[in-house]
Amino acid sequence: MEIWEYQSRLSPDETLESLRSYTRSKVAELQGGCSFKNECLDLTFAGKKGVSKVRFVKIHDGTKIVVTVADDVRDGTTKLFSGLVKAKKIKPFENLHKAEIERKPFKKAVEVLKEYLQKPEFNKCVEVLPAALEHAELCIYEHDGKLAKTLDKLPNFAAKRAKAKTKFERLKNLADECSLGSVYRPSISETVILNLSEHYKFEYKGKSQLFAEHLTLGSGYAAECMSIHFIWDNELSKIIIGYFGRHLPLSPSK
Repeated sequence: MEIWEYQSRLSPDETLESLRSYTRSKVAELQGGCSFKNECLDLTFAGKKGVSKVRFVKIHDGTKIVVTVADDVRDGTTKLFSGLVKAKKIKPFENLHKAEIERKPFKKAVEVLKEYLQKPEFNKCVEVLPAALEHAELCIYEHDGKLAKTLDKLPNFAAKRAKAKTKFERLKNLADECSLGSVYRPSISETVILNLSEHYKFEYKGKSQLFAEHLTLGSGYAAECMSIHFIWDNELSKIIIGYFGRHLPLSPSK
């Protein structure tokens, strides 16, 4: 749970009204919903259990907006409020005396992966190829919990997939059910396959294969973004990770 604070020059009622139309349209794009009641705003997102609660507090030069963010809806709430700041409807609240939010210490991605490789429940459903381990050693992505939460969900995703023998067109729905929907993609684009497929191919069972299914965490700079590419082995009923590291290129120039 985190607490974020923003500021508006308008009164609480005017701030709520200003955010109303923007929030309703943008939260729908993020597969979420919102409810306005008693001068408050609650945000929810599809497949997520948590709720972000937005409250409006009168201050001497406008309104302070206090957002209590549940861990499960952090990504969606971040996108929404980043958009509000970019649209200049609100700005980050400046308070020199604000208490520091307790955060987990950052860990390198490879350290997290090595921890999971020691867990029997993870290894039962997930196999990490040697090439992926090599890339992981070079990965500079750091995290404060998101990667671990994602790896926690992979065994359940694999177990449900094996039990239901899920078809390709149902994979995204299954990922949503396992709370991986925000980071999971069942394939890469046709353009990338046509022009850059060699970056997405790794050797498995004696032949080069395209590892198109992937998870993407973070965005922007390499330290804030990484991808995990894998295939599904029907015989073993396992996720086979062929790449674990810095986000792979999407165009010849990147």
